[in-house]
Amino acid sequence: MAEVTSTAPLESLDNRGFSRHHLKAIFVSGVGFLADQYDLQSINILTTILGYVYYPATGALPTVPQSLLSAAATVGAIIGQVLFGILADKYGRKRMYGIELMIIIVGTIGASLASNTPGGVSVAAILCFWRLFQGIGIGADYPMSATIAAEFSNQSRRGIMLASVFSMQGFGTVSAYIVAIIFLYIFQDTINTDANALDHVWRIVVAFGIVPCIAALYYRLTIPESPRYTLKVLHDKEAAQKDMDAFFNEGGLNTVIRDDDVKYAVHRDESKATWSEFKAYFSKPENFKLLFGTCANWFLIDIAMYGLSLNQSTIIGKIGYGTGATPFDKLSNLIIGNIIIVLAGNLPGYWLSIALIEVIGRRGLQLLGFVMLTIIYVILSAGYHAILDASVGAFVFLYALGYLFINCGPNTTTFIIPVEVYPTRFRATAHGISAACGKVGAAISSFGFSYAVKSSIGVQGNIKTNNQHDGCMLTCTLGILAGCMFLGAVCTFFCTPETKGLKLAEDDQDEFGNTAQETVTVEAKEL
Repeated sequence: MAEVTSTAPLESLDNRGFSRHHLKAIFVSGVGFLADQYDLQSINILTTILGYVYYPATGALPTVPQSLLSAAATVGAIIGQVLFGILADKYGRKRMYGIELMIIIVGTIGASLASNTPGGVSVAAILCFWRLFQGIGIGADYPMSATIAAEFSNQSRRGIMLASVFSMQGFGTVSAYIVAIIFLYIFQDTINTDANALDHVWRIVVAFGIVPCIAALYYRLTIPESPRYTLKVLHDKEAAQKDMDAFFNEGGLNTVIRDDDVKYAVHRDESKATWSEFKAYFSKPENFKLLFGTCANWFLIDIAMYGLSLNQSTIIGKIGYGTGATPFDKLSNLIIGNIIIVLAGNLPGYWLSIALIEVIGRRGLQLLGFVMLTIIYVILSAGYHAILDASVGAFVFLYALGYLFINCGPNTTTFIIPVEVYPTRFRATAHGISAACGKVGAAISSFGFSYAVKSSIGVQGNIKTNNQHDGCMLTCTLGILAGCMFLGAVCTFFCTPETKGLKLAEDDQDEFGNTAQETVTVEAKEL
């Protein structure tokens, strides 16, 4: 049996001013999210190119391998999020940080070298394996980077710091399309002569994903342990002081930890989170309600976000931005169409979230986003044909507006809230579980939405020229997304607390309605 006593928050970290060290942490933590979105968007380009190179008869990748390629990294991410969340709470943030980037690097290199085998294994199957492996690293980055960024941040600007880390996804999205268009034009003459030259393009585009990972790897491997983990989980006051000094590059003791901040109720080797503690904590109705809320909201928003993102090129192509007489023309137009959507709604949404997160608050921003997305998807579903017949530009505007409220809303806040509402010893695990629930929604959506789009608009033709029957599946899909967004608004209203301006949750000073837990006695069975 082990008696676990909680401690008071680290006021020195909470009250410290925002500095260049925090900016460095934003870059180091945000690189994984840049790689995540770079991979997500490059798969849109990759699946289109694979159709030309490996399926010349139809010029299109069959539905099953396309769906598997879209979902492989998502399935890997689910594994990585749960596994590394648990490991980060068990072994510490520092010991695990950097491993996820190594996995991403190896997976990216493997994917860029994938090819058909003499034994009959297709390039799509090989790519699925490497994307699954790569996805484990991408998924691992969610609980790791979120936890580290939150635990090194101050209280007043924690939301801005976390939103900035997450906004690196936007730069990953833009980078994928910029790299693709550059190399597409470099190989333009060769592609116009032989479409098989596109095989070089997709490999280079995929391989470029390792560049930011390599740039940040050293800093991740050398980052000090989180002082909050050292103090609240390991109960080592001297080590926590050294960790803070190392992070802020201070040799002295300018940052003070008071003696009463630490209560040695357990031995260091018994202080890590246990499975029994985890069950005891989340068996309490108020704590289970928090976990349900963070999991359900992430699940619902990822159904919309990934369902649209993973198939964005298909949609843009069918509304006229992906047409062309040659493979080069079609791909270049497709990429330009994606860039338009990104610049119109995706990037501004991330930037608005940074500006508003400490003004409106996490709960308010999430609720606003879900409500607006419900309205937008109802309009797109109910007025689908009328909008397209009247103006393709209006359809693109509403589609981009949806992305703005996804990112300036639930996509950002579902990342931030789980890292703020759980105590240090369960923080990474609970965040990983919440994120994994989101990826479950993404996996379901990537399969279902892909089939719906293929069924409703077919492989050939422009979406505007299809009849009412052809558009039925897509309008139904948008209607389902509207329903999911409405459920997200309801779940946010009843299950999500406001964390703006509050300290990170701890057992002994819980600011979300829970009673203090001076001592919890449990059987020590490690997570």
